[in-house]
Amino acid sequence: MSRTPVDDAAFTQIAELYQYDADLPLDAVSLGAWTARLPYAVEKVIYSSTHGERVPGYFTHPTDDAEPGPAVLLVHGANRFWGRHEDWAMDWTDILSRAGYRVLCIDNAGHGERMTEPVDYFAPSYRTREWMVQAVTDQRRGLDYLLARPEVDARRIALLGGSLGGWIGCLVAGLDGRFRAVALTVVGAWVEGDTDDAQTRFVNMLNFAPRLSAPLLMVNAAGDGRELGEELFRAMPEPRQQQWIDSSHYLPPREHNADILTWLGEHLV
Repeated sequence: MSRTPVDDAAFTQIAELYQYDADLPLDAVSLGAWTARLPYAVEKVIYSSTHGERVPGYFTHPTDDAEPGPAVLLVHGANRFWGRHEDWAMDWTDILSRAGYRVLCIDNAGHGERMTEPVDYFAPSYRTREWMVQAVTDQRRGLDYLLARPEVDARRIALLGGSLGGWIGCLVAGLDGRFRAVALTVVGAWVEGDTDDAQTRFVNMLNFAPRLSAPLLMVNAAGDGRELGEELFRAMPEPRQQQWIDSSHYLPPREHNADILTWLGEHLV
């Protein structure tokens, strides 16, 4: 089994699978906004992605927008029924919004309002590959959506992904150079598969990691085991930082947010 990232020629073939028509209309709709009892507005939004998918999510922004400001594309983990409503995503949405960021968090493909029959994330199958292509494209369309919002400064957009969202986020950031900063949490448990296998190479983080163009912060939990997390971190380009937390796989955002907020603040100035 190979664990070495593929060369540029092979990655070009991988990246081709994830290409989409950037001119595809977003056909974005805001289904309403909630402004009561919060220091920021919450909008239920929906936009178009590939294969006819309509992608639902929440977009938050300060209620006193004077000028465009920094934004975060927040990518939730593997909680199928709740999707963007899982506690990690809801806590981070609130933390980031209170800190003045504009935040977009969608339901990943097959999660929340888009829940379907389960896909085995670790199975070396074309179904897993197709699911990941949709999930990654939906997030890149989310970035397109953020760039279309007048509240967002296009020069100051970051990605924050946790667990499965870190896996998806690594692929998104490896394919898309429009981010100013990237933070991935508890992704060590997801570094699986052969980097040059005909099926798994298309979803293996090790192939995407060297292609990140934004500064990276990785926060991993020791409970996941250090070996795979360190392997992934070594594949990332500079500038990069890694932190290990003495915890199980889940890192409660209310307890472990200071370093990520500092990282975002330093890079989204």
